[in-house]
Amino acid sequence: MRIVSGDQMAELDRRTSESYGLPSDLLMESAGRRVAEALAQRVPGGRVAFLCGPGNNGGDGLVAARAFHDLGGRPEIVLWAEPERYTGQAGENLKRVRAWELPLRQAQGGPDWSAFDFVVDALFGTGLNRPLDARAQTWVESLPAGRTLAVDIPSGLHAGTGQVLGAATRAALTVTFGLPKLGLLLRPGADHTGELQVVSIGFPRALLESEELPGLWVTESQARQWLPVRAAYTHKGRCGRVLVVAGSTRYPGAACLAALGALRAGAGYVTLYAPESVLATVQTVAPEVIGVAAHAPLWGKADITALEAHLEHADVLCAGPGLDLSEKSAAAFRGLLARWSKPAVLDADALGALPERLDERVLLTPHPGELARLLGRATRDTERHRLASGSEAAARLGATVLCKGAPTLVVSPDGRYALADRGTPVLAQGGSGDVLSGVCAALLGQGLAAREAGALGAYLHGEAGRLSGLPVGLGARHLAEWVPRAWAALQGHGT
Repeated sequence: MRIVSGDQMAELDRRTSESYGLPSDLLMESAGRRVAEALAQRVPGGRVAFLCGPGNNGGDGLVAARAFHDLGGRPEIVLWAEPERYTGQAGENLKRVRAWELPLRQAQGGPDWSAFDFVVDALFGTGLNRPLDARAQTWVESLPAGRTLAVDIPSGLHAGTGQVLGAATRAALTVTFGLPKLGLLLRPGADHTGELQVVSIGFPRALLESEELPGLWVTESQARQWLPVRAAYTHKGRCGRVLVVAGSTRYPGAACLAALGALRAGAGYVTLYAPESVLATVQTVAPEVIGVAAHAPLWGKADITALEAHLEHADVLCAGPGLDLSEKSAAAFRGLLARWSKPAVLDADALGALPERLDERVLLTPHPGELARLLGRATRDTERHRLASGSEAAARLGATVLCKGAPTLVVSPDGRYALADRGTPVLAQGGSGDVLSGVCAALLGQGLAAREAGALGAYLHGEAGRLSGLPVGLGARHLAEWVPRAWAALQGHGT
């Protein structure tokens, strides 16, 4: 499913009217009725307040109030502004609710929602781009979190970034139209959205599925489309040869976890190049891994020579977890990357040894602090503008960038991006990122492009945590063991 910003949704609205002949007032009528239907499922026949602004979002709310009345509900409309400020479609729908003789009053004094079963927030829509004033903040903050329905987007959220503009509604349910807005999926916006329902109101399918829209939400259906399909007669040589360059005497576990991630995500061969002590540890956990002893405990130029034959044999390079590179060894490691011209996953220490330019087949997997260092920014700045930061890094380096976090964003150098939101708090433990690197490398080896490998890898990684059923304490090693079950669940084979 595509994702849009507020501006992109406005353009879809315009093109629907101008190119397809579907007037915007019909879209508003459909939108309001879908809100009323969702509300009637929650509180059939209930007493509901509709807080309606003077713009199109308020117009949607006015239609919803009328439709909810027709479905047997008891609406009461609270106008945010003076009636004369309701013009255009909002004004037309204000006339209609008056013709329906629905209870109507202005938002004056202090807000009090205690008499209502539910409240509908139709105050500000996706066009909001400035902080709310003091009055609006007071009313928005008064809306009851457990019994508020937001129309299209909770008031006070920026539709493109998910940032709170002073204050924002905390909705129990958000009914959004046509496509999900990016701000509903990014945090902190996702924490204000509640249950998200994406409803059809008549936008042409050709527009909703247009390749011109750069964003993609990785739903279960989308993940299933990307999942590699294996023929009955396939063999290990066709399932991807992953070369893992990871681990050090200081961090032996990272190499083990990356290799396990690649194995459990279906790689045909996994070769690990690491110090002898690391290989001994890995062999006890995953004897399937082919071990190649590193030239010395710390990375150096001699390692490039030692790896020559393995580089030619491998389809994918997975490098960085636990390498413990010094400034000198980072320069040597950069020489390895200069010789590699196939798909790769670069994580952890490898991110500090990047050449100036890569290509889109290379998937970088930084956590927030690493992304900030790549851009020379403060972590809080990159976190506030995650898509913009990921896009800048991808364009600057020419690589695909997987921005770890909740949700995960995967951005291509051309600006296309995918969002995977299957994460769970059980992933918040050291080593889970190493497993993700291996999973993504295995998917690259099975023929997926970097953006799809990163997005599907993040989906499987998060779903593995969910399927474990544990809130904490799963451990990265055991997380890897749940990846095949997440794969099987996506195929419809259960767990």
